Amino acid sequence: MGHDDRKLRRGTAWVGIASGLSGTLDLITTVTCLWLWLSPAELGVATLAGALLPVLERIAGLGMSAAMVRQGDGDRRALSTMLWLSVAGSCAVLAAVIGLGPQIGAAFGEPIIGGLLVGYGVKLVLQNAHVVPEALLRRELGFAALTQVRIAASLADAVAKLAVAYAGAHGHPDLRIWCFVIGPMVNGAATSIGIQLRRPWRPVLAFDTAVAATALRYGVQVAGGELLYFIYTNADYLVVGATWGKAAVGAYRLAYELVLDVVRLISLVTAEVAFPAFARLVSERERAGELLIRFTRQNAIALVPVVVFLAVEAGDLLAVLYPPLGPAATTAARILCIVGGLRMLSFVLPAMLAGMGHAGDALLYHLLAAILLPAGFVAAARIAPAADYVAVAWAWAATYPIVFGVLLQRALVRGRVALARYLRSLAGVMLCGAGATAAAIAAHAALPAPAPVRLLAVAPVVLAIYLALLARIERITPRSVLRTIRGVPDEDRPR
Repeated sequence: MGHDDRKLRRGTAWVGIASGLSGTLDLITTVTCLWLWLSPAELGVATLAGALLPVLERIAGLGMSAAMVRQGDGDRRALSTMLWLSVAGSCAVLAAVIGLGPQIGAAFGEPIIGGLLVGYGVKLVLQNAHVVPEALLRRELGFAALTQVRIAASLADAVAKLAVAYAGAHGHPDLRIWCFVIGPMVNGAATSIGIQLRRPWRPVLAFDTAVAATALRYGVQVAGGELLYFIYTNADYLVVGATWGKAAVGAYRLAYELVLDVVRLISLVTAEVAFPAFARLVSERERAGELLIRFTRQNAIALVPVVVFLAVEAGDLLAVLYPPLGPAATTAARILCIVGGLRMLSFVLPAMLAGMGHAGDALLYHLLAAILLPAGFVAAARIAPAADYVAVAWAWAATYPIVFGVLLQRALVRGRVALARYLRSLAGVMLCGAGATAAAIAAHAALPAPAPVRLLAVAPVVLAIYLALLARIERITPRSVLRTIRGVPDEDRPR
C-alpha cells in the first residue's frame, strides 16, 4: 500500500486545488452577480430551485457512480450495464420535471422554477457522457487528471454564469436568473469533453441483470443516503422561505454558505479521496481504523483555523462580501459555526462506511437526520417566529449533535476504533483551535477598525497562533505539511 499512500497524499492535494478554485470562482461569480445584476430576492428564487437539484441528481443517478467506483473492475459489460441504468434514471427524471415543472413552480409561487428544473434535467442526461471514465479515474486514484478537467470546467462555468447574468441585465431581465442553470450546464459539457480526452471510454450494447441487481442494491443505498442528505440540508431554505419570505432565504443562504458550505467544500476534498481509498481495502480491512483516524485528523487540521476565523469574523466578512444584511446574518453564521465544528468530522464517516460496503449504516444516519433536522427547523420557526431565520440556525445547533453521535458510533464499530482513541487523536488539534480562538477574539476586540482592515489583521493572527500551537503540541510543522502535500512520507510527525 506504499504506492497507494503516496497517491492518496497527492490526490488530496489535487482535489484540494480543484475544490478551492471551484469554491472561490463560485463565490466570486455569485457575489459579482449580486452586486451588479441580481437582487437578493432573485437569488432566493434561484436558491429554491437549486435546493431541488441535488435531489434530482440522486434520483437520476441511482448511485451508479459510487457502484462503478466500488464494483467496477474494468469489465466493460458490467460498467455498460451500470451506465444504462444511470441513463434510464436521468431520462425518467427529465420526463418527470417536464411534466411536473408547472405544478412545482405554482407550488412555490414562482413559475420560473419549473423552467429552471427542466434545464437541470437536461444537464443530468448529458452528464452521463463522463460518468464511467470519471469513476474509473477515481478508482485508479487519478486525481491529477480529474483536477485539471475540473479547473477548466469551473472556469467555463464562471464565464457562462457571468455572461448570462450580464445579458439578462442588459435586455432580457428574465434571463438573469438562468445564469444559475446555464453555468452548471456548461460545466457538465466541459467536464464530459475533458474526461473523455483524458480517459477515453465507450460503452457496449449489453446489459447483465445479475450485475444490475448487485449494483442497484448498493447504489440505491448510497443514493438514498445522499438524497436524504440533500433533503435535510436544504429543508432549512424551504422553512425560511415559507416563514419569512424570499429575501430572508437569500440572506440566510449567504450566512449558511459562509460557514457550512465552506466546511463542506473543504471536507469533500478528504471525503472524495477517502471513498475510493476505503473501497480498495477488500483484503486489508485492518487498515480501516488507521485510515479513519488519518483522514479525520487531516480534515480537522485543515478546517479548525477556518471555523475559528469564520466564528470570530463573521460580521466583518458578511459586511465586506455582501450588501448590508443586518445583525441576524452575523448571529446565524456564528451559531452555524457550532455545527461546522461537527461537520468537519462527520463528512469522512459516510465515505468510509459506503467505501467499505456498509452503505446501510450511512443510510440510517441520513434517515435519522432527515427526520430530526427538518422537524427542528419547523418547530423553531413556529416557536420563535420573531427571532427571524436565526431560529433555524439554533435548530441546527440543537439537533445535529444527536445524529452525529449515531453516525460516529457506527463508523467506530465498523473501523474497530475505540472512542477513547478517536478522541485522543483529535484532542491536540482542538486545543490548538481553542488557543487560536482566544487570540482571534483578543485581536478583534483590540482593533476598532473598518471591517476590511480588521479581517486582514485577524487572519494572520489566527494562522500564526494555530501553526505555532500545532508545532508545539502536535509537532506538525509547515515543512512537514508541505512534505505531505508533495507525497513525501512525513518524518516530522510522531508515529
